[in-house]
Amino acid sequence: MEKTAIIAISTGCLDYLDFTHENLYMLRCKILIRDEQYNDFTEMKAEQFYQLLNDDPDLVPKSSMPALGEISDLYEKLETKGYTDAIVVSISSALSGTYQTCLMAKNAYPGNLKIHVFDSKNAAISEGFLSIQALKMLEVGASAKAVLETLEKLSLSRKQYFMVDNLRLLVKNGRLSNAQGFLGGLLKIKPILEVNQNGKIVSFEKVRTQTKALEKMANYIIKDLKTLNNFVVTYNTSDNTSGYQFIKDKIESAFPNHTHYAAPITPVIGCHTGAGTVGIAYFDLDALIPKRVTY
Repeated sequence: MEKTAIIAISTGCLDYLDFTHENLYMLRCKILIRDEQYNDFTEMKAEQFYQLLNDDPDLVPKSSMPALGEISDLYEKLETKGYTDAIVVSISSALSGTYQTCLMAKNAYPGNLKIHVFDSKNAAISEGFLSIQALKMLEVGASAKAVLETLEKLSLSRKQYFMVDNLRLLVKNGRLSNAQGFLGGLLKIKPILEVNQNGKIVSFEKVRTQTKALEKMANYIIKDLKTLNNFVVTYNTSDNTSGYQFIKDKIESAFPNHTHYAAPITPVIGCHTGAGTVGIAYFDLDALIPKRVTY
């Protein structure tokens, strides 16, 4: 009989939600600050991390993926616990080497556990949302194959924007594609960035003030949501409570009591976004419904 575990990465920010599940397991990325290394969330939480960034504007923290040995040990643990399958919901392969490392551990694993490494093409809480949906499907008896097919459709139904207070860390750590379009005005703009369909962070629009950037992001999302019947919204912020509340209130005014998930941006992602970021994404849940063929 099939028994499936979901392996989430700490980049999905699930630690900050009131959410637990017996079939959920976590792999933790690392934060490197000066000469010290910390496990994401368990040794360095969001509030502490962003205080460090605010106290030292020149600080350049680094991130590191879970160690190959840790991943292999978790695979072995799951098989020992009686799991037949494990689905790893990874941060976008365009943003981290975590996906490839999990694949390497899978290919080297000598046991019988069936390991499925899924590239979410997402990051932060929109990545975490995919793990939540996978677990909900398992609760109603879905197979690992059905879960993977659904995750693929969901990941492609997503649109995601975020505003960063400045591009310093994204540029220094090499996570921003086509950055040259912004560099001339690095300190003068509040750029809107997008995580595209390939899971890359790309420039979307230059805006002069934070308020205008948040307003534009909200308006883009509202315009899209008006064309949808069934959706979920995700919100993220790195220590920008007022910005987060502004954009959430805008969406709530247009769609009262909408279904959403919200979480701080965990430090391993904050190594690249820096403090002051606000992110918003949505998933079109109707993308999961098979299209009716007419003749």
